Amino acid sequence: MYHFLDHPSEELVEVVAASENEVFRDAATALFDLMTDLSTIEIQESFPVQLEASERHLLLIDWLNRLILLHEVEHVFLKDFNIQIKKDSDWSLTAVVAGEKIRDNHERRLHAKSATYGQLEWKEAGVHTVRFVIDV
Repeated sequence: MYHFLDHPSEELVEVVAASENEVFRDAATALFDLMTDLSTIEIQESFPVQLEASERHLLLIDWLNRLILLHEVEHVFLKDFNIQIKKDSDWSLTAVVAGEKIRDNHERRLHAKSATYGQLEWKEAGVHTVRFVIDV
């Protein structure tokens, strides 16, 4: 589950989830929900994603920025996120993401430029509560 919080110039997102995989999935869904109406997006193309980071919260920001890069380079809206998070010496993410090429009839909401480290929070108390900012 995710929802958007008030922020003066950017989009502040809060994700509440039972697992790390759900945090990453819901954060990605929120990102693309900022950009378009996800109910109109079909699953037509998929892309593999692999990332590593020393910290879990850094991996989350890298993940979101990789999705923004895919959006820009491949001209796609994504809506399906199959993710595996593992912790060994570092944190790693292996995912397959899917969606479709952007078409003229797709709704265009905000243009996400990047996920930032500003106001990034990750709290764990029975559930994961994560806040992050999307620069639009």
